[in-house]
Amino acid sequence: MENKPKKFIIDVIPLARIPLSRGQAFSYLHHEEIPAGSLVSIPLFRRTIQGIVLGSRSDFERLGNFKLKNVISVQAENFLTEKQLELAKFISQHYVSPLGISLKHFIPKIVKERKGLRIKNPEVGNRKQVTLTKEQQEAVEKILSPITPNLKPETFLLHGPASSGKTEVYLETISRIKKKDPQAQFLILLPELTLTPQALERYSAKFKPEEIVILTSKISKGSFYTQWEKIRSGEAKIVIGTRMSVFAPFASLKLIVIDEEQDISFKQWDMNPRYDARAVAEKLSEIFKAKLILGTATPRIETYHQALNKEIDLVEIPKFDLKPTDIELVDMRKEKWTSFDGKKKANYSFLSTSLQNEIGYALRNKLQTVLFINHQGMSSFSTCAKCKAVLLCPKCDRALVYDKSGEYKCLHCSYKSDIFPRCKECGGSEFKNVGFGTHSVEREVRKFFPGANTATIDTTSSKKPGYQQKIYDGFSQRKIDVLVGTQMITKNWDFPNVGLVGVITADSLFSFPDFLTDEQAFSHIMQAVGRTGRIGSKFPGKAIVQTFDPSRLAIQAAAEMDYAKFYKKEIVLREDLSLPPFGKLIKLVCQHADAGKIEKESGKIFKELETAVSAISPKPRLIGPIDPLVSNVRGKRKKQIILKFPSQKEIPLGIRKVLEKLSSDWVIDVDPIQIA
Repeated sequence: MENKPKKFIIDVIPLARIPLSRGQAFSYLHHEEIPAGSLVSIPLFRRTIQGIVLGSRSDFERLGNFKLKNVISVQAENFLTEKQLELAKFISQHYVSPLGISLKHFIPKIVKERKGLRIKNPEVGNRKQVTLTKEQQEAVEKILSPITPNLKPETFLLHGPASSGKTEVYLETISRIKKKDPQAQFLILLPELTLTPQALERYSAKFKPEEIVILTSKISKGSFYTQWEKIRSGEAKIVIGTRMSVFAPFASLKLIVIDEEQDISFKQWDMNPRYDARAVAEKLSEIFKAKLILGTATPRIETYHQALNKEIDLVEIPKFDLKPTDIELVDMRKEKWTSFDGKKKANYSFLSTSLQNEIGYALRNKLQTVLFINHQGMSSFSTCAKCKAVLLCPKCDRALVYDKSGEYKCLHCSYKSDIFPRCKECGGSEFKNVGFGTHSVEREVRKFFPGANTATIDTTSSKKPGYQQKIYDGFSQRKIDVLVGTQMITKNWDFPNVGLVGVITADSLFSFPDFLTDEQAFSHIMQAVGRTGRIGSKFPGKAIVQTFDPSRLAIQAAAEMDYAKFYKKEIVLREDLSLPPFGKLIKLVCQHADAGKIEKESGKIFKELETAVSAISPKPRLIGPIDPLVSNVRGKRKKQIILKFPSQKEIPLGIRKVLEKLSSDWVIDVDPIQIA
């Protein structure tokens, strides 16, 4: 009797959305063992897809003539490391997302880099030798000291105001670790793509440029894969990137820096898995036993609460011995007043008289100005001149924004109106633009200061290839006098020649009613103000914060640069409402084109959750099903259910079972950044 060739059963996770209610691994046959983490091609139902191998075992006699399909091919052995597999399982479990979808983020396209497209690191000049202050030295020593008992694995909140030199602490800490361990790798997480040029410049001036790589969604697939392989081989020592960088194949990770840790851009909110890079980085530091630094001038309430409760180490550094920035709070209501003697006339511009004067002063003295506005385009919304109806996107329940191209655009989908749109209510073709955005502020600056070189950067404009680098180069070389932008210019831009910062309308930061609104508004104002009065400047700097409600505490505390004042008020509200850090939130969103279907489906799931919640103590709170603030996006209607847990513990088993059987019409958002 002939000996049959030996076969092996290969357990594979298909890179596809497999319902959580069933097993995530599928078994296949292959003529030899395949190492765990290998990338393979497999048949799944009627298609061929990629998968990641979990393990191999010898084949055995199977009852009932049960047959297994064969692995089609092995594309790359040991493509993922054991640590990457562990991290993927954590993401899948924590964010209630299919394991195959989580693993997809760890798989770059295997594309050869085309010659001439390699990322160019900046030319390294003679970097001035920086002498760290006593407080900076103490911060470095504390971070490098042995782990303190009962704390999270070497996690540090580096809290210091803008221009306190947090980046110098990062650089010195990395330098000291590198001296002890030349093979050590470091991850620098940034919230915005616009911050990468300056970060690359700074790190390249301190370390060998060939050891530094950039990982963002804007580099070509070939360059991305080249950088990925450099990290895997250990050739790349310093990785600078956005949230996706946590998935990289590190060989010897020793330190993770999350710069501007308060930023909500670290949360992926628009696709599965809806992970938060800060939580993933915390798990990554635990897996590698690496140090984790959370750097910010305005910590998240949860982070600062952890630090005060000794759950993580608090490292505070003061601002350099510079004259404090002169911050002026302008009440825009008074701008509309006319004095009785007629000497003071009403100012109907959204640039206050003070701001106009200060821009003029900055231009005369060859200083640069940064103007922060929270809206893109030429307006906030537009109304029909006849019936006053708001011009809405036909696919979404959102107001269209007037663009300087003459079209009305939706910021939620790709819809653009005709040059002459019609009102849905009365058929009118004349519209009045209400409010203002980046482009209208730019136009106003050009009207008052026609000789100034003015530029704008926002989410829409930054999508143009090379635009972010162009703006950064122009501003750093002082070719741009006035830069108008959204929140992407409020963080980490360090230019000593910025003499003036203007917050055009602080009130617009409070227009979205949600639990993080005040925290984010406070942070944006403080961060914006911090762009002036930097290290190396010859002047203290000036900041003007314009508002119609100067009595609001978040605005007052930000104008006073008083984080403690804001924290004391906010932490009481969070505790009263069982919001993070005193509770955990999960948002469930049912979305479908058929409004009747989501009404029925959301009601059914709500009842199932009520049953599950009744068996839990302390009892979680259920809110819903309700319409979210934006209940129609890209033609899909939405209903949502909010689960509020009275503690930050794991999701109870009964609730997890309900979540795992939800259909593809549902979105599960664990630790959401908004619930409205």
